Amino acid sequence: MPNGKPIFEKIKLRFLIYLIIIGMGLFSIVGISFFSGNTLKNNSQVITVLAKQRMLTQALSKNASRIYILKDTLASNDTIQTKENLELKLLMTIDQLSADATTYETVYTNLSHGLVVTPAGKSIKVSDNTMRQIELDLKTLNDKWQTFYEAIQVVITKDYNSLSFREALIVINENNLDLLASSETILSSFESNMQEQYEVYQFINFMLIFITISVAALLMYQMYDDLFKALNIFYAGFEKLGLSRIHRNNNEQVTVNFSDEVKLMIDGFRDTLELTEKINANQSFLDTLKYIFKSFKSILPYTYIGIALLTDKNPQTVIATYGISENQHNGLAESLVGYEAIVSDTSLGQIMALKEPRIINDMGDYFKTRPVHPYSQKVMTFGIKSSVTLPLVANGVPLGFIFFSSDQANAYEHHHIEYLKILSTSIALSFQKNIFMDELVYSSVLALAKLSEARDEDTGDHLIRMSHYVELIANELKKLPEYKDIITREYVESLVKFSPMHDIGKVGIPDNILLKPGKLTSSEFEIMKTHTLYGANVLKEAENNINKKGRSLFSMGIEIALNHHEKFDGSGYPNGIKGGEIPLSARIVAVADVFDALLSKRPYKEPIPLPETLEIIKAGRGKHFDPTIVDVFLKLYEKKTSTT
Repeated sequence: MPNGKPIFEKIKLRFLIYLIIIGMGLFSIVGISFFSGNTLKNNSQVITVLAKQRMLTQALSKNASRIYILKDTLASNDTIQTKENLELKLLMTIDQLSADATTYETVYTNLSHGLVVTPAGKSIKVSDNTMRQIELDLKTLNDKWQTFYEAIQVVITKDYNSLSFREALIVINENNLDLLASSETILSSFESNMQEQYEVYQFINFMLIFITISVAALLMYQMYDDLFKALNIFYAGFEKLGLSRIHRNNNEQVTVNFSDEVKLMIDGFRDTLELTEKINANQSFLDTLKYIFKSFKSILPYTYIGIALLTDKNPQTVIATYGISENQHNGLAESLVGYEAIVSDTSLGQIMALKEPRIINDMGDYFKTRPVHPYSQKVMTFGIKSSVTLPLVANGVPLGFIFFSSDQANAYEHHHIEYLKILSTSIALSFQKNIFMDELVYSSVLALAKLSEARDEDTGDHLIRMSHYVELIANELKKLPEYKDIITREYVESLVKFSPMHDIGKVGIPDNILLKPGKLTSSEFEIMKTHTLYGANVLKEAENNINKKGRSLFSMGIEIALNHHEKFDGSGYPNGIKGGEIPLSARIVAVADVFDALLSKRPYKEPIPLPETLEIIKAGRGKHFDPTIVDVFLKLYEKKTSTT
């Protein structure tokens, strides 16, 4: 087929080009995220230093007045305190005033040279653009400071009864507010510049994410289109050779000049093309499996289909991941999902090595002379009598195994196996596409969530710890009758996957509010609240783009981001919903998030001890938190303490 080669060559070339573009996009996203996170962190440290300058102006004025009062008290022979005590206080106040004046002058001297030095000794260079913005303000402040500093030296060195001392004290008190205003102006310029930088980085990151997702979608579409062009050329070759002249008449299929075996092979190939096209159009991994189970029953004998995938952490380990069955096998999938095995310890290793199916047409007879693994024992307990196991391999990469099983012995014949070989390859490609697309989009958005966390160095591994707590709570809740049908394995996986995105909206909160080392004002808190709406909107944008491709990915992430600050009694935000109106996922995340936040250091607080943290969680039962989730959480903690 002369036309076949160019198409396959085109597929490989396009695939390579798109992979390079996607790789560059992901690398750029990570690079921009790291660079912007580091820049924003430096900016926040600069703002912290400059904010302290405001406080120093007040401290300088306060301590100058305090020196006058202490000297006056000493001269009046006040009997309330001893002379030694008063002299000690005077000495300490003079030292503090001198030290504060030195610190204040050093910061602005460094700033005049384009540097800000943090208390830890880290030198941060100020951008030329910012220096141009504050040049006049800095000159004005330095002029005021010279007069202020000279007055401070007089207060420190001169007698308090002298005219020069009193004049210096007047200068300090009259110029204090002007100096404070100049410091405030410089700080505001830095905050404004930082906000502009953040918006630029945010725009660049969103554009990179959009471009990467668009290229990935184009890659999938083009690969899908080219693949079927190649297969159609291959099939057209059969028709040119006269291998398939099939037409339908009055709903009856008529075949001309074929043996039954050749007819079955070609019909199976045609049906596989049609079914593969439908598989690729399905919405998710699980939906694909359900579609296969429903559509192939007229062609293959089975009452159960299972899929076991190789794990990312250890490719030598396989885990039962999905299962679907007829009514006669109710409970089989649930009992198998999550079962792990070492590939080399079972016959699966040989199946993958040879890339050939294994047929067991009589399970009872087969295991008379072989050891029965727990997996096989469960299968037989639920009435499986014959089975075919095939490797799932896509583009030379092993993904796992697929099992077609029947409640009838001797169900599988040679022509079934040949058909399943073609089918397993199509299924593997479909699964690989779904996984690739989901992980690509998910990773891009998760990078944005981690960027918001990177702005606060105290949060550390908060996302990792919190998702671990979420998983423990969900698995424990699943044991309760009212949740056993709601919290499936897929639900837990989604919860663990999307809970780290709960605070993704904080990328839109200015650092002077997000990193404020103290209690927020009412207006600042209103701005902070908007991170729930902003986060939900970010994920909705991503979800809308995915929906255009006929898929859904971020629905749970959206409900978590929007509702994780709602409270069980209705006093939360942004919508004030209560009880069961709050999505279960958000109720679980709320407990895990608050628990870890209480134990962690934040800009506005030190970590709270564990006993006190547990008391706060208990106190929030039925008010802030779902009572059942709190009970489950405390039960988990009691289990942990009893085993340690």
